[in-house]
Amino acid sequence: MDDEKEKKHKRTKLKMRIAGSVLLVAGLICAVIGFIDISGGFGDFDDTPMFWLIMIGFPLIAIGATFLLFSFQRDLQRFVKNEGVPVFNEMGKEIAPGLSSMAKAVGLAQDKLVCPSCGTANDVNAKFCKNCGVALSRVCPQCGEKLDADSAFCDNCGRKLDDDPPRTD
Repeated sequence: MDDEKEKKHKRTKLKMRIAGSVLLVAGLICAVIGFIDISGGFGDFDDTPMFWLIMIGFPLIAIGATFLLFSFQRDLQRFVKNEGVPVFNEMGKEIAPGLSSMAKAVGLAQDKLVCPSCGTANDVNAKFCKNCGVALSRVCPQCGEKLDADSAFCDNCGRKLDDDPPRTD
């Protein structure tokens, strides 16, 4: 089934290439003849009986070029892909060390709790900063939800937290 579709597709492309080439050449011939006729009779349109060939030539050129473009589209796209992939791969090799460093930093940050006061990385289970002693978490007085130390509202119940020093449980 797919083999039959591929054969039909190739026949269609061949027909489009032949028709496109014929139309393009016919359009060019008509346009050239029309321009030659015009150049011989400047100023007097009575002496330019072939002027109408320009009006036929340009549409034929456009239609022929369009047929050719569509019939070569797969080849053109394959060319673009083959030109772009090596550049993309080269770029990937150049930025890989930076991405690796960022991934390591993110991985390290997930294992640490950063103090909102001084920025020191602390253990995830720490309640107070090992550098400045500021509480690293708060507990909502209404629902008991554990929150970040710099939270202004409870993530769970939405209650506004007082500006009192954070309470830890």
